[in-house]
Amino acid sequence: MENKDYLLIAGQNNEPEIFYTLEGEGKYVGHPSVFLRLFGCNLTCKGFASKDSPWGCDSYISWSIKNKRSFQEIGDLFEKEFACKLAAGAILKITGGEPLLRQEPLIRFIDYFWKRFDFMPRIDFETNATIIPDPYWKLPVPNATFTTSPKLSNNGDLEERRYKPEVLEWHTQNWDKFSSWGSTFKFVISQESDIDEIFNKYIDKFEIEKERVWFMPCCGSRQEHLDKATQVAEYAKNCGVNFSARLHLLLWDKALLV
Repeated sequence: MENKDYLLIAGQNNEPEIFYTLEGEGKYVGHPSVFLRLFGCNLTCKGFASKDSPWGCDSYISWSIKNKRSFQEIGDLFEKEFACKLAAGAILKITGGEPLLRQEPLIRFIDYFWKRFDFMPRIDFETNATIIPDPYWKLPVPNATFTTSPKLSNNGDLEERRYKPEVLEWHTQNWDKFSSWGSTFKFVISQESDIDEIFNKYIDKFEIEKERVWFMPCCGSRQEHLDKATQVAEYAKNCGVNFSARLHLLLWDKALLV
């Protein structure tokens, strides 16, 4: 029988994308985080293409190269480099691509991690809000948060692929206003007309509290960020929502493209 205790992780040069850094976007921007970047996505984000980000998607590596790694191999890497960071308070950032495509093995991996290291890391998913999370993630342990990035028409994919009201409804309800624990919403802004779409199809339609919303510039490099961020910040101020810089671009410039 095939051993199913493995994950498909993005990477290059036969090296999986597991790394320690600072969260670059959304509610947890600047927070120490261990990124686990899974392979594969159900959207293209081709509409985000620019001179400095020709593929549109800001994590091209997540659908270009995959590494099949057993739980033990991943656990050994965590033991060597990352478990101590998580034990000290870093977030385990599960991202992609779209990580919820891999929910079933992810659940088994988190159980494996818990048994091996005898603690549960703080978990946050980066998701495009097209797949409903498994009830497992809402248990007291593990109690995951979700940084959702619903895609507007500016992302270039068909609405039937990117807009899932039943999933948005789940994330809307996944919120504890007293602890600010649950799902937050992060929108990529290309132009002013995006604001109407955000309110008509998301904030007003699903009655999303503005404290849960972040506006973020569409950009693929430090220079593009500098060119666009001030205007997006003004949109956020005028709408009474949060603004998110893309800290990783400001610090390290262009995302890795190959």
